[in-house]
Amino acid sequence: MKKKLPAMLLCLFLLGAFYNLWTIRPVNILYVYSNEGITVTLVVDHMPWTDREKIDWYLARRDELKRKYPPYDNTWQYYYIIDISDGFTNNVKSPHEDLFCIPMIQNENNCVVKNYFLSVYENPYSNTRFYPDSDIEYQLTPDNQVERVFRPES
Repeated sequence: MKKKLPAMLLCLFLLGAFYNLWTIRPVNILYVYSNEGITVTLVVDHMPWTDREKIDWYLARRDELKRKYPPYDNTWQYYYIIDISDGFTNNVKSPHEDLFCIPMIQNENNCVVKNYFLSVYENPYSNTRFYPDSDIEYQLTPDNQVERVFRPES
């Protein structure tokens, strides 16, 4: 038992150190593509681990994104944040993947696999909605608080 305790403490320390290094590492936006202000797709190198940190990351950049990529005719707008994962690919290399292709990149490897970190639905007439995965939904309340939305089971 005495030999296991230092090993367990070392593992916990290393796990905590790795988590801290991951969270302080800045998220790099590698490419942004806007479809005439209706959808904005951001390709990033990584995202924070927790849903709350992902939403906080988006909210910290929200005004800048709206300024650079304004919504068409002041209507709703979707933001998709995609993982670069294994880098850029094409339909020939990845024929069975669901790809998002960026037409601005002028070479054959202009697609990334659609691995969504976060999807955001902005609507000027309702609360902003956040979807970190297909089963979980959050909303931004009028007093700027993030709360989870529980969907009725069908």
